[in-house]
Amino acid sequence: MPVPDARELTPKERSLLERLLFHGTAESQPYIEQLPRVAVASRCGCGCPTIDLAVGGRAASLGSSTTILSEAGGVSPEGISFGIILHGREGLISELEVYPTDGDAAFTLPDIEQIEFYGSA
Repeated sequence: MPVPDARELTPKERSLLERLLFHGTAESQPYIEQLPRVAVASRCGCGCPTIDLAVGGRAASLGSSTTILSEAGGVSPEGISFGIILHGREGLISELEVYPTDGDAAFTLPDIEQIEFYGSA
């Protein structure tokens, strides 16, 4: 269940979005121009680092169809293996989904150097 959390991206979140888009699918390229206007709209209530995003104050409906813009993975500082999917919906960067691959433990994002980016545009 999303928890309202309207705020600017942290430097770590912004850096991760940039890297995901620059190492993403071919579909990710048109979304790069949105980066300066992306902010957090809400966060996941389970304790994972998943955030819902808004571009210029506009957030896409999470129920609308998604385009996977990029995927990555790694191990958190807490030792939790995780995956990352950057979603686009309604033409907007809409969600940074960060999920544990084993179990449902709470964890934080690692430093960008600890993340493996799977694709390349």
